[in-house]
Amino acid sequence: MSDIANVVQFKKENGEEFNFEDKYVKLTALEDKLLVFKFEAPQEILKEGRDFFEKFNTYEQIKVDIGGTGDISCYLKSLSPIVGRGPKKTNGEYLNGIFTVSIQQIVKAPDLEEEHNCMNCALSQNGSCSIKDNSEIDGCGDFKK
Repeated sequence: MSDIANVVQFKKENGEEFNFEDKYVKLTALEDKLLVFKFEAPQEILKEGRDFFEKFNTYEQIKVDIGGTGDISCYLKSLSPIVGRGPKKTNGEYLNGIFTVSIQQIVKAPDLEEEHNCMNCALSQNGSCSIKDNSEIDGCGDFKK
């Protein structure tokens, strides 16, 4: 039996949260830790979820927990409108719909002294390092391993 839950949980810093059943969520992971969640569900569920995301500001931090596997710190990048799909009610409104949310995973910036390796350095131009920061370090030769 699997210990992974059947929900995708989104949490604001103030503790407010919204849960989607995983059957309504499709995840696409793109380059550079960009996650795109596509929600396809009955209109009532979508409207509730979209209302939750509309309260966010662009680049506001959000945590996502996929199936109870642990929080992933991210920030909101974009939110699409709800688009109707499938059969219609008698009033012409679609029973189901779809919308997407794009979030960017927050990763710790690397420490240049730890991460920098002068061998085959992409920052080296014509034999000298192009790294310039606000310290006394002025080139690749100043980084010691």
